[in-house]
Amino acid sequence: MANMRYWLADVFTHQPFTGNPLAVFPDAAGLAPALMPRIAAELNLSETVFVLPPADPAHTARVRIFTPATELPFAGHPTIGTALMLARFSPTPLADGEHLIVLEEGVGPVPVTVTVEGGQPVCAEFATAQAPSYAPAPDVDSVAAMLGLVDDVLPHLSVASCGVPYLCVPLHSREALARATPNTAAMKTGLAGLAHAIYAYTVDRDDPALLHARMFAPGLGVLEDPATGSAAAALGALLAQFDLHRDVALSWEISQGEDMGRPSRIRVSAEVRDKQVVSVRVGGQAVFMGEGLLAV
Repeated sequence: MANMRYWLADVFTHQPFTGNPLAVFPDAAGLAPALMPRIAAELNLSETVFVLPPADPAHTARVRIFTPATELPFAGHPTIGTALMLARFSPTPLADGEHLIVLEEGVGPVPVTVTVEGGQPVCAEFATAQAPSYAPAPDVDSVAAMLGLVDDVLPHLSVASCGVPYLCVPLHSREALARATPNTAAMKTGLAGLAHAIYAYTVDRDDPALLHARMFAPGLGVLEDPATGSAAAALGALLAQFDLHRDVALSWEISQGEDMGRPSRIRVSAEVRDKQVVSVRVGGQAVFMGEGLLAV
């Protein structure tokens, strides 16, 4: 039996006990792959990350990302959190300024820019490795039934993906978002072969650049997620579709997790050029919460 070190962090927040919890095993090279999903299920966080040597020595690391129920090819809060933890515990102290960390994920190499101030990493931003893709959504009534809502779902529904597909669902109001109660049976049927989860959102009444969102993914073993960077990327790519008529840089801030008591803030931006979305970026902060040893 061996003891494996892991770090705990709260991601997409600057305050402890908020944001999305994450476990990172920084040296998983000697771990049997079959144990990774079992460890993730044991810890029962939204995601657990296992850091491995990179296939390309020019990159920082290869990572495998697991929810309690499955492995993901890409996820936002593990990408941000892992990059910030690797920077925090770098064997060589990082100078103030920007540093590039490249994480090999299932979707390909994901470049992450970590900003260091006062000798400490303070924020990170990644560019999606995959170009956005889109697919038609189910009808409004079916989606409303998945969320336990009536007359609250707006018609501009779509499935969007920057590596992980989400059914993005606009709602009439923040009050409707708070009332959403996922019907897991309806979601299992309605999302089959279409999307991993629902990302329901609404635009803030006072600030059109502020979005409020909730993410439901019972099929991944996560009934609700406090902060979802891959969904934020998909939503940013989808909203940018409304501006294909002009070359423009767009940005939003997403507030998520409030209805769970774990408020989170996610920055997302998208660039439109020549009538297509040419880049999507997601950024945020993380708080180191502690470390431990797991006997395996």
